[in-house]
Amino acid sequence: MKNTEILRRVNALLNRNVKLEQATLDNGTVIEFDSLIAGSPIFSIDGENKNPLEVGTYTLADGHIIEVTEIGAIAEVKMPQGEQEGEVEAGKGKKKDYEMADVPPTLEEIVMAVIEAMQPKLDELQAKIDALGGATTEMKATLSTQKARKPLTHKPAEKVELKTNSFDAQSIIFAKLANINK
Repeated sequence: MKNTEILRRVNALLNRNVKLEQATLDNGTVIEFDSLIAGSPIFSIDGENKNPLEVGTYTLADGHIIEVTEIGAIAEVKMPQGEQEGEVEAGKGKKKDYEMADVPPTLEEIVMAVIEAMQPKLDELQAKIDALGGATTEMKATLSTQKARKPLTHKPAEKVELKTNSFDAQSIIFAKLANINK
């Protein structure tokens, strides 16, 4: 997988819009969550305020039971008794499935997948950096064994003058070039 493909996927995952779902508890409290899976954040809505749901066991209006063992995080979701056996009562409507395949991955899972995908490239880059560090050390050792030379001094060259009998443009240009290059 190319680096550009990896970066495109990371950008797509980071820019994805998270749509929070709302549901009502059996006592009338409105809750908001990303998905009904363990570890997902869950909040209670009170007007315009959104607070993490306190530790406890809550029953949704549709019969699902949510257990919260850490403030603001779902610990477990249990299906109602009738739905656990695959039965749906005619009065309740259609059954809503919460399967792991339907749940989008969490940000932590996305980041871990990106890190795993980029690890070979990072290892390759680290090997190149180590090789360059070794070459630098070798160059320093080689240069430290060399004797210092006497500094060079500039000796200007003598000016060469070309005498021309004619004043044509070509000969003037050549004369100037001869003086510049020397």
